[in-house]
Amino acid sequence: KMFLERLIRASEVQKFEESLLPHQKATMADGQTVLERAVLQHNVLAASRVYKNMRLPDLGSLLEVPADKAEKIAAKMLAEQRLEGYIDQKIGTIHFSMGDENLQQWDRHIRNVCNQVNSVLAKIKEQTAMRDA
Repeated sequence: KMFLERLIRASEVQKFEESLLPHQKATMADGQTVLERAVLQHNVLAASRVYKNMRLPDLGSLLEVPADKAEKIAAKMLAEQRLEGYIDQKIGTIHFSMGDENLQQWDRHIRNVCNQVNSVLAKIKEQTAMRDA
């Protein structure tokens, strides 16, 4: 899921974390493990690939953390230039800047999936016609 830039749920992280050795579960100063922090940041990036903007409470729900924590994570990533966009604190939203290349890649992916579905449907019709004949 990480490679495909998809959201990773807390339950999935917990299952993975159970397989780690004690020294691999290092806790940072803020009380999070390295794994938890990495997954939260990954999920912010995954959200930025899907949404143009969203309310901070919605981002928090998506990340399964309080809205203020979601805002802090996103703000740090923006400051470190690992995420493109801005936070509008007045109305409580985050706006993601998605480059044209990302949008074109997304379009190509959707087109590819549609073509595959059409191919499967054509094969089903062909098989059905052969059986009915």
